[in-house]
Amino acid sequence: MGRGYLVTGTDTGVGKTVITAALVGVWRRYGIDAVAVKPVQSGAVEVNGELVPEDAVFYRHAAGLPYSVDELNLYRFSAAVSPHLSAELSGEKIEPSKVVQFCRKMLKRFELVLIEGAGGLCVPLSGPDFIVADLAQELFLPLLVVARPGLGSINHTVLTVAYAQSRGISVTGVIINGLREEEVGPAEKDNPRMITAMTGVPVLGIVPYLSGVSVEKRRAHGLLEAVENAVDWQYLIGN
Repeated sequence: MGRGYLVTGTDTGVGKTVITAALVGVWRRYGIDAVAVKPVQSGAVEVNGELVPEDAVFYRHAAGLPYSVDELNLYRFSAAVSPHLSAELSGEKIEPSKVVQFCRKMLKRFELVLIEGAGGLCVPLSGPDFIVADLAQELFLPLLVVARPGLGSINHTVLTVAYAQSRGISVTGVIINGLREEEVGPAEKDNPRMITAMTGVPVLGIVPYLSGVSVEKRRAHGLLEAVENAVDWQYLIGN
């Protein structure tokens, strides 16, 4: 079975999809058989009568993945809310065993797999008995945490790491995403140091804000280059 990480965020909208796609794209540039998958997608967009999982579409575009969205995504629902509720509003139910089997299949198929969760670590996938943390535990995967650069990031990141560790889930690293140069102040400069000091988990990179990147518009201008230069992606290969 191949290796992998579950990518989670300190909150929703922190850029998990962007970082996931970029890392896989960089690894593939260097000959690694890597893939990104999104088992459960809420907020899918309807196109010509069909629901399109935008995160999986972005993986294909940004990382150059030659796989169909059905290979990269299992469940997709239209309401942009927690997956358990989005499924309920659609009259459907997410089956935990199917999610786990889907991910295990990908882990067996590829050398390195990034599995993107939904929102943060405590987001319910099918309900209170199957949250993102449960998926990480079922798959025995370490976490890669994506965090914001500004005020509040220390608290959110420390809580995420502490909860993971309380569940016996290891955290390999933190990536801070979306740093705007014009907004860099004392907090943005100090956050990486304090996050590492308080969690014992390394900050593997600080990715700048990229105006040419949009998941919804399928734009990835400069993304792979920025992540290759800003993130210690080689550490994730060998760790």
